[in-house]
Amino acid sequence: MIIAIDGTSGSGKSTLAKELAKRLQFGFFSAGDLYRAITVKVLNLKINENNDKELHHLIESTKIVYTFDGKQNSMIVDGINVTDKLHHEEVDNFVTKIAIKPFIREFVRGLQRDTANHNENIVMEGRDIGSVIFPNADLKIFVDCEIETKAKRRMKDYEKLGEKITLEQVIAELKDRDYKDMHREISPLIMCENSLLIDTSLSNVDECLDSIFRSMLERKLVTNEFLLERGISLIKPND
Repeated sequence: MIIAIDGTSGSGKSTLAKELAKRLQFGFFSAGDLYRAITVKVLNLKINENNDKELHHLIESTKIVYTFDGKQNSMIVDGINVTDKLHHEEVDNFVTKIAIKPFIREFVRGLQRDTANHNENIVMEGRDIGSVIFPNADLKIFVDCEIETKAKRRMKDYEKLGEKITLEQVIAELKDRDYKDMHREISPLIMCENSLLIDTSLSNVDECLDSIFRSMLERKLVTNEFLLERGISLIKPND
């Protein structure tokens, strides 16, 4: 089974996707982390984003191993673990310049599809998973959130990394990222017609997951027995 999760920047889709995969006992993979891994290498080598010749050479000589052990992901680039560098502010500000390149997107798509071929059940999150990578996914989910709530969550991520940035700067950054994602010429961020919309503004992770599990039952993707075997109990009304 393939569950495709797309959504806006900072909406909490990664957290939701990871927890969904954990509860269902599926593999979890993030398209964004693959682009970020390439960006880390580009920054380390100080390659100009406009130098397509060098960028072509870079991806041709890059080996990425992306694993999920049931609790967390590890991103190994050319034998080096870069997991703790993926969400630095410098990477946040540069990744869209790399991800917009058609040949880099094609490279990442190959990695994503290869991942699906080697995993029977997966949850994959990104910005074009349901629309481009897996248009025939068993379930498509679109995650969104009110902008100020997203910004406050992202601020906490920066604080953990010891990076100083204002709330206003984060809001501007998120708005810019979403605008670029929605208006890019190649694989723009869209909500697919048959997607389940999850708004994380007011709902916590458990409530969001409950909505997803109920939708999976309604769509006959799983049975009650399947959920109970995994210790999943749906939230009762008024709980």
